[in-house]
Amino acid sequence: MKLTEVQVDRLVGPTHHFGGLGVGNVASLSHAGNVSSPASAALQGLDKMRLVASYGVPQFILPPQLRPDVNFLTQVGFQIADGESLEQVAQQTPTVLSAAMSCSAMWTANAATVSPAIDNRFGLPAMTVANLDASMHRAIEAESTTQELRCLFPKTKVLRPLPGGAAMRDEGAANHMRFGSDQNEPGIHLFVYGDGDPAAKRFWPRQSLLACKAIAIGQGLDPENTFLVKQHPDAIDAGAFHNDVVAASHHDLLIHHERAFYDPDHVISRMADRYQQCFGRPLRRVVVSDTDLPLADAVRTYLFNSQLISPAAENETAVPPVLICPSQVQQHTPTRTLVESWIGESKFFSEVRYVDLNQSMAGGGGPACLRLRIPLTPPELQQCDSRYRWTEELDQRLRRTISEFYPTRVSPTDLASAELISKSRQAHSEIAKLFQ
Repeated sequence: MKLTEVQVDRLVGPTHHFGGLGVGNVASLSHAGNVSSPASAALQGLDKMRLVASYGVPQFILPPQLRPDVNFLTQVGFQIADGESLEQVAQQTPTVLSAAMSCSAMWTANAATVSPAIDNRFGLPAMTVANLDASMHRAIEAESTTQELRCLFPKTKVLRPLPGGAAMRDEGAANHMRFGSDQNEPGIHLFVYGDGDPAAKRFWPRQSLLACKAIAIGQGLDPENTFLVKQHPDAIDAGAFHNDVVAASHHDLLIHHERAFYDPDHVISRMADRYQQCFGRPLRRVVVSDTDLPLADAVRTYLFNSQLISPAAENETAVPPVLICPSQVQQHTPTRTLVESWIGESKFFSEVRYVDLNQSMAGGGGPACLRLRIPLTPPELQQCDSRYRWTEELDQRLRRTISEFYPTRVSPTDLASAELISKSRQAHSEIAKLFQ
């Protein structure tokens, strides 16, 4: 029986803006205060989902989380009447306002850490919802995400976020990779953490070693097939706030920058040996040197944040995965040259598709940030809530809703306006109807 990597994206919300709240996120910080386009952001995300679905890959869509998050504002101490503008919040705590209006849940790679049923103690697909405690604007997502994943995957074990605050800070699948095959057989898990010595000097690491250990223990992963490696402090300081900014994986393939991991020859080599032992073939590992691609350029282009998908096989004939890259990779000669070598000379991929995700990229999220991949068997896939699966009809109805209700421009000074809040709530209401 095969395992299919289901892709789950979230529709970008109508209050998408550039608040500069991302800890260690160079793109987020550098675009803070710029004018955003929620309509363009949502359509760009849908275009990518359509592309993924065109390869026969199961694509699911989560609606945007409701913003503004009035419950969050109330907990902070503000008394907000229904339909009221948020000028008081903007004047006193503009950062709190930005957090309450944030659409950062669009980056669903941070929603949870996932293991297939064959790997864990539950005998069900398991997900540990990320607490995202490193960032105020993201920590408010976890409760809704838990409910959403339980709705979308009713036969899945959805575990609540880890307790413990900063010591247990967890950013989900962006710091986790699973290696195996497309068959329903036990895989190997690699967790990447950022805290501990040697420490990053510029930015605070957003994934802790303790959280990685707790997720593996909580899901009951086989200790012999579980590896933990420290992210290189240079990568964190360069703006790789998640491991998926400097490393990518798919089945038996690991591609990473030479400064993605600290002391990789110790942990990664042991993991490769374990892979050989389990699967009888070598783990394919591609290390991109700083000479071929400086770390700053890797972060700027998000090459390693490209999305890797396996097209639906015809007549059981395996097809090399497709590489979905942000357009920034195409526009940057060294990264484009690397990609072309991976397709032509190395044949790691069957083809490359470049996508325009400029709105997401300006906030610090590429193709892989926008999706959560969940390995499921065919029977498990049948148990998913079909209302959330991408279809041509759902796509068209979402596009019409975006065209009618989404703003084309939002600046930070717009966030408090009663008009934006009213239109946002109307958009959320119309979108919710499409998933009923």
